Amino acid sequence: MIRCGNCGEQNNDANIYCHNCGELLGEVQTEERTTSLIDLETGPVDPKRRWGTARFDVDTYLVLHVRDYNSKPIALDIQQDMVIGRTHKDYTPEVDLAPFDAFDRGVSRQHALLRRQNDTVVLMDLHSANSTFLNGQRLVPEDPRILRDGDEVRFGQLVVRVSFEDEPIN
Repeated sequence: MIRCGNCGEQNNDANIYCHNCGELLGEVQTEERTTSLIDLETGPVDPKRRWGTARFDVDTYLVLHVRDYNSKPIALDIQQDMVIGRTHKDYTPEVDLAPFDAFDRGVSRQHALLRRQNDTVVLMDLHSANSTFLNGQRLVPEDPRILRDGDEVRFGQLVVRVSFEDEPIN
């Protein structure tokens, strides 16, 4: 049996919340001892990256999975600003979407910008002709928006899913 630290009510060992007051049983009193969610012998638990997180560590890669193409994803090591767009004559952006029919799908030469900001990555539309959309919402040009693991970005009509990875995709 587990005693609730808030109201003192006895709860089954399998309970996560007190059945009486609804309090989380993170620190609990048992007949034998007091336990905690943190194991003092092993120290704090390292956080795991979860889908939807915005945290982008120094060693993290941003991976673009282009929809409707069975090609290898594009892994980016973002250390400085990177322009996303398509090749045209003498201009090639840092992230070239030309191999994915970018011209026919309305991707501008300088469509959007990826920028590292603190422990996040932001996406900014660069006044593209056919807009940039983040999870279905049109971005206002030059207004940075934080990217999260699992986001969907549309450059014109070209759709990519974003993921944060610990190592580049081979």
